[in-house]
Amino acid sequence: MTTICAEVLNRSDLGPDDDLMEAGMDSLAAVEIVTRIELAFGVDVVDAVFDTPTVRQLCLVVRKSIESAGAAEGSDGTA
Repeated sequence: MTTICAEVLNRSDLGPDDDLMEAGMDSLAAVEIVTRIELAFGVDVVDAVFDTPTVRQLCLVVRKSIESAGAAEGSDGTA
């Protein structure tokens, strides 16, 4: 996740607790970050990217979404 955000923002020094808005994220960068996260993790974070402005917080959103999807499946792994 840090790599995705750092590449899009062209910030090699980006850390997990850095504010993405302060690091230079604008609406175009947000779209790129959201797209890359969706491709990498299968999770849509478009509603969260501005509300959770750090890499660490985005990771939590992705993790919760993945866990929720897993909990929605049946015990035999089917939906």
